[in-house]
Amino acid sequence: MKTKRCRDEGMKPHVGIGPMTPRERLLAPFRGIKPDRPAWLADLGYWYNANLKAGKLPPEFKDRDGYKRLHEHYGVCCYYNYGGWFFTSRQDGIEFHTEESDGKRIRRWRTPHGQLTDRWEYISQSSCWAHVEYAVKSAAELKIVQDIFARQIYEPRYDKYLSAAKELGESGLPISGAPRSPLPALLADWCGVVNTIYLIADEPQAVEDTLAVIDRSNDDAFKYIAAGPAELLHFCDNLDSGNCASYFNDYLEEYYRRRLGQIHQAGKYAVVHLDGAVRGLLPKLAACGFDGIEAITPGPVGDVEIEELRALAANPRTIIWGGIPGAMFAPPWKADDIRAHTKRLLDALWADGRLIVGSADQVPPDGNIEFCRIIADTIEECAG
Repeated sequence: MKTKRCRDEGMKPHVGIGPMTPRERLLAPFRGIKPDRPAWLADLGYWYNANLKAGKLPPEFKDRDGYKRLHEHYGVCCYYNYGGWFFTSRQDGIEFHTEESDGKRIRRWRTPHGQLTDRWEYISQSSCWAHVEYAVKSAAELKIVQDIFARQIYEPRYDKYLSAAKELGESGLPISGAPRSPLPALLADWCGVVNTIYLIADEPQAVEDTLAVIDRSNDDAFKYIAAGPAELLHFCDNLDSGNCASYFNDYLEEYYRRRLGQIHQAGKYAVVHLDGAVRGLLPKLAACGFDGIEAITPGPVGDVEIEELRALAANPRTIIWGGIPGAMFAPPWKADDIRAHTKRLLDALWADGRLIVGSADQVPPDGNIEFCRIIADTIEECAG
């Protein structure tokens, strides 16, 4: 399905009868329409799973339908963890095994070029898994990563997206992720930040060869993205200015511009996930042509104040998505703090309509879930 991309600098006001739905509010700024009020999205998966595991989750919110009810109860647009992937992937000729016991997880890949192993440990204090040993420690092992990606096969599964979209109805939209971009794949999945930096310094050709193989591997996925039913695409690259800004021009800019060209040519929109330091990457990502930058974390947690964001982006068309640091859901912040912060966000960024209020990044396990309703009510009161 192709949609018409708005090329006007100004946004058209919503002129419909009655309030917009959460799905309509989310898509409106991408379509060049200022919604009746900003969409409010929060990633509740971390909070949900930790409280479910601890036996603290109210029974009405258990199971998949309950997860949707949780969002609706607190006025949050459904999006995160409602996977609308419309392709599947597999690797021909690759053996993959996972072992898990006593809070430890080991993953192994066996290929014709050798074997890779990574290790994870569960941290009970924070209710999450930590990557304690990455699979790639040397340039020689990059050859194995290349073999894995060279054998990757993508296949379309549009029915999965359509089923998720039907399930959510007007309560939200399924997230539709693009495959990890090449450099973020090394940073987040295969090498870790430190090893990637050393490999770039010591073995730049081996790194560039690996990035090229990952890029080619992603080609079919983007073919299905362009032809698929999703209007909004998400680059789940977990970017941080401290890790990526100095590498952006050499390893990210051309890739993003090319892939965004494919997406825009198909009449679709795209955002990228930037949930760490903002200052070094926001203007670069906006200049590349991303329609929105998602999970932007301002002060008092991030490195940029709310009032700086629009000027820093240096692109008046870029949708700012985020603004509510996840840390603010936990002590020492209180309800009055979250209410005042939300008003400040609206005062600074809502006038032009290119704002999606979002948690940045996740609501933590010890977060006060009632703050979600406070944010929803504040948005309705101040921007409705």
